[in-house]
Amino acid sequence: MKTLKEFIETMTVGIVLLGVLLPIRLLFVRYIADDWLGSFGLVTAFSILIIVLAKKNKLGWFGRAFSRQMFKIHHGRRKYFVYSQLLIGVLFFAGSIYAIELGDSLYQVEKQMVLDELDVDSFDEFLEKSDNEIRYRDIPMALLVVFYIILFRFDIFAIMIASLNEMTDGWVLHFSTVFLVEEVELIGIAILTKFTMKKPET
Repeated sequence: MKTLKEFIETMTVGIVLLGVLLPIRLLFVRYIADDWLGSFGLVTAFSILIIVLAKKNKLGWFGRAFSRQMFKIHHGRRKYFVYSQLLIGVLFFAGSIYAIELGDSLYQVEKQMVLDELDVDSFDEFLEKSDNEIRYRDIPMALLVVFYIILFRFDIFAIMIASLNEMTDGWVLHFSTVFLVEEVELIGIAILTKFTMKKPET
């Protein structure tokens, strides 16, 4: 029973934070500031507000649940999982941005060859053309191949993701930038809560 309650609490806090903080970032970048620098600190400001309100017990059950989950992040084995996930996220999205820049500059000729071979004007058109060729049972193997390419053939990854970015009119770069800033700020929030969140009452 206690395990189920812990799982529900963890999922609730995670879903609420994701459902609030991520849309705030996306809407700000989409409609207010086009670059990531303009929105840097936005999630931090909202997160600090949540931390302050939780410490003052102004958020009811959610505030107490949030405080418990933030405290538990830094104790036991959970901290290794959380920080490793954040680090992987930073490396992946930073690597994706760098790969797109490489694909648009150093591998521009190769990227154009890929686009010419695909012969599509948009990502939607690409999905339509490849719909009958995709077998869902092959997706796990495809992910392993992508993982291998990222580690050992970064040039191929750069060409692939730069081509995908062009087919989506820059949305891959846009979301990679948004998520990178998000990950960096979450690391900052995790460090902040380590020094500000005391053991909550159960």
